[in-house]
Order: sequence, then C-alpha cells, then structure tokens
Amino acid sequence: MLDTLIKNCQLVDGTGAAPRSAAIGIKNGLIKEIYEQPAPEVPTAAQVDANGQLTTPGFVDVHTHYDGQATWDDLLAPSAYHGVTTAIMGNCGVGFAPVRPDAHQFLVELMEGVEDIPGSALADGIKWSWESFPEYLDALDSNKRAINIAAQMPHGALRAYVFGDDANVNAPATAAQIADMAALAGEAVQAGALSFSSNRIPMHTSVTGEPVPGTFAEAGELVAILNAVKAAGSGLVQVVPAGLMGEDPDAPLRELELYRQLSLETGCTIAFLTGQNHVNPEMYHVIMEQTAKANAEGASLCPSISPGGGGLLMSWDTFNPFADRPSYVEIAELPLQQRIELLCDPKRRAQILSEPTTAPMLQHARMILMSSLDCTFAWGHVPVFEPEPEASLAYRMEHNKQDADSAIYDSLCEATRDADPANGQPGFLKVFMSGYKGGDFRATEELLKADSTVIGSSDGGAHVNVICDASYPSFMLQHWVRDRDRGAKLSVEHVVKMMTQDPARLYGLHDRGTLQAGKRADLNIIDLPALSMKAPKVVNDLPSGAPRLMQRASGYSMTMVAGQPTFIDDQETGNRPGTLFRLNQ
Repeated sequence: MLDTLIKNCQLVDGTGAAPRSAAIGIKNGLIKEIYEQPAPEVPTAAQVDANGQLTTPGFVDVHTHYDGQATWDDLLAPSAYHGVTTAIMGNCGVGFAPVRPDAHQFLVELMEGVEDIPGSALADGIKWSWESFPEYLDALDSNKRAINIAAQMPHGALRAYVFGDDANVNAPATAAQIADMAALAGEAVQAGALSFSSNRIPMHTSVTGEPVPGTFAEAGELVAILNAVKAAGSGLVQVVPAGLMGEDPDAPLRELELYRQLSLETGCTIAFLTGQNHVNPEMYHVIMEQTAKANAEGASLCPSISPGGGGLLMSWDTFNPFADRPSYVEIAELPLQQRIELLCDPKRRAQILSEPTTAPMLQHARMILMSSLDCTFAWGHVPVFEPEPEASLAYRMEHNKQDADSAIYDSLCEATRDADPANGQPGFLKVFMSGYKGGDFRATEELLKADSTVIGSSDGGAHVNVICDASYPSFMLQHWVRDRDRGAKLSVEHVVKMMTQDPARLYGLHDRGTLQAGKRADLNIIDLPALSMKAPKVVNDLPSGAPRLMQRASGYSMTMVAGQPTFIDDQETGNRPGTLFRLNQ
C-alpha cells in the first residue's frame, strides 16, 4: 500500500522533459511509481489532489551559509519558504569545523566579516560540541529540520586549525602543514562532506581585517588538498575567485588559468562564482569563452551564477551608506516612522550629507554602489524585478541634477514612505551588483541559457541585513517563467532542471533532483498563476534578538520532504523530516 498518492499533477520532473499530466505514488519517503493520468486505483493511506498545479522536485540550493544557524534552527528560513528541500552549506571557504577549542571566536569573527552574520547571534546560538569535521557532521546529524542539509569542508577553518597559534594564517604553508590539510580534507569527505570550498577575494575579511585563510594559497597546497578530496570520493571544489566584482581587471583570467590547471592535474570539477560585473561588463563573455575552451581540453569548470543580479538591499531600518555618520547615529535607534520625519528635515538632511563615511564595510558597500548607480532602484511595498533604466538612481541624478549621496538619501526616504514600516517593510534601494548593466537582464539571460552554468549564489543565511536572494526559486518561476516582458521568458522545464537535477548532479546528490521512481519524495506543488513574492521584512528572530531580512512568497500549495508535508498553503506544518546528506553513505 502507498503512503501517499498525489493525483492530477502538471509534472515537471527535473530532467528537462516537457510538462505532462501524471500522478506520484510515495512509499517510505521515496517515490514508488510515476503514473500517467488517469491515476490507477491503488491502495493508499492518503491522497492529495494537485488540481493540475505545477509539481516539481524539491529545489536544491548549493550556495548557503546556514553553517551556524543549522545548529540552533530547525526551519532554515528563508530557504524553506521557497520550495528549497536541500541546502548546501560551507561555501566561500568559511565555516565552523574543524576548530580548536580556543579558536571559536576566530571563526565567528571570520563568518561575521565575510558573510555579515551578526557575531552576537553566532556566539549566542552555536553550542560547540565538536572539534573535527566528522564531529561537526555528527552534531548536525543529531537534529531534524524542515529541509535537508549537506556540508562542505571550508578552506578557512581548515587552514586556521592546522596553523593553530601561528600568527599568520595566510602565510605560505609548509610541506607538513599541507600534508595535514590534505589528510583532514580527505577525512572530511570520508565522513560525508560533499566537497571543498575556498575563497580568493582579498577584500573578504574577518571583522579584524584578516583575509579568509587560504586566500593566497599557492597551487601546490591546492593540488594536495584536491587530490585528497578526489581520492576520498568527492572531486568537487567550490571557489570564490579574485576579481569577481571587477576590483582587479586582470584577476579573472589568471583565476581561470589556475582552475584549468587544477582541474586537469587533479581531475576535480571547479565550480566558481561569476557573472557580469558592472566595472568590466563584457568580461563575462571572455570568461565563458575561456571556460568552454578549457572544458574542451579536458578540464571540468562550472560557472556558478546569480539568476537575479545579486541584489544588495539598503534601507533606513537595516543597512544604509549613512549608518556611521554622526547626525544619523543620533537618531538611529528611534522607531522608523519617527526617524523618517527627522531624516526629511532639511537641516538634518544637509548635516548628514556633509559628513564622511568611515566604516570599512560601508566604504566597501559605497564602492559597489558607486559603480552600480545605473543599476540601483527604489523598492516600496511591491518588488520590482526588471525595472526600466529610467527608474534608476543614475537617471534621477541626471534628471534632477543631483549628486550621488543626495539621490541615494532622497530615494531611501521616498521608498520608505511608499512601503509599510508598521509591518516591518521599511522600503529599500535595490542595488543589482551584477548582471544588470544597461538596465535589463540580457547578460543574465545569456548565462541562464548556457549549458555549463549552475545557479549558485543565493547566500541563504548570510548577509542577513543586506541580501535576501534565498528567494531565488520563487523569483525564477514568477519572473523568468511567468511574467517577464522585457525579453525572452525561459521554459518551466529548463528553469526547474536548473534548480533540481543540475545542482543535485554536480554535488553528488544522486538520490534527489528528479521525480522518478526510487528517488526521494522531496517535491513542491505550486500554484504558478498565483505565485507571488512578498517584499522583504525586517524580523528580529536571530539569537540575541539580532535583526535580519525575511522574504516570503504565496502560491506553494505543498512542499514535501521525504514524503511528509512541511508546508501546506504557504504555512509550515511542524513536520521535521529533513536529514543530513553524507556523500557516498
């Protein structure tokens, strides 16, 4: 007898096949059978009528930073709100294992600096019960969640552990240190780590200014670690390349050459973040051409891209470029509705605009913003997915004869008045950090259609006050499949495949990613015509009450994990069937 029969599905099975009418039989958390409609009369304990709605595999998000949150949170929102049923952590070379007992704070400060997760939340939330990476996996495995998780071995934590009390964790490694790192990386994969991750952007630093350990690692160190990872059964590396944001115009091609050599020498696949940066907007063409050339030579390089331009969100209630200016600091703790009245006062406005920004993080954000003024737009209570160039800050500056700071300031005030502060929606400026030069998604469309790319930049759990891109599955379906009117739409089967089978295959998750007999019963039933992303809200639900952005969507009729409904009509059921996936186990 089946546990559940889901009838009347518009099945998009994740393989790239066209939608078809079907029914799904589920037994013991697995798909027992896919039936063509009309569904047969089979003994079953429960039936679900999908009413012709889109039915997909659960979405696989390969780029999250729930490494700390997963130790205290059994929901893992916002990813859980958007049909994600498996989230992969340990990206960008940062994480919390292995760790020496006296190095907890170092890893907290590293994660806070690189991924903008409040150190107070990490310090209060993480209950350290591990030292080795296998022990960390055991700790994760001891709890159930609404979604499944998997982890990677991060270079930063690995190097810090091996270097120990060494004053310079970014110094060239000795032969003995390289051997130790390789052995521990192999041990992590044998225990179930999916892969190894590294970070090569010098500007990614801890709150103390220390670059991620491994940022400057030499090729010999990387080869030794990758060989150990390959021998243990993985063969995948995730990396953030130098020059990603255009800060070093020569770096992207140097990085690609390094990845080509590493892949050819070790047999590993290198998944690297890329996209159209706004400093050198044509470089992505060269990157894709060189990637194709390297792969034709026998390398295995996989560009990881953002489907929505990597949205940096600024608001008066979260993160804004004026946050450290004294005249703003004076009123920063006031309720937003009271604060906005003071911010609109001409005298205070003039005073704030006359003061400098000195905080390094704000200066870095300002650098990104200044190169993306033509890709920055006001958001009120309704998200704008592909706004016209005439709505940009650059257009406003030219039309109103304003300088950048004045335009940013006034747009923030106007977006707040157009939002709903009483319900946690402060109004935002959205900065498309990549993929939007020229005021549309033509470059992003090209990358989404490329055979070699994978979606891999949601940053779920990270940048909690400035980015909320973990909602990308809803964005992909609502914008790219259903609503886009400023360019070509993408087929639903292509988009679903990019969010299911493609990432699952890349990361070795062979038991999921498609709706086929024998695979896990992780799936979504979605009312596509009614799917609607909500504006992000500010919630104070992290440990110690720290705030973060949260974005929800409506239209998810059901999400299932291992055959159990975790969400019904956008509301969580309380079921926690999610488990830790261990590679090769």
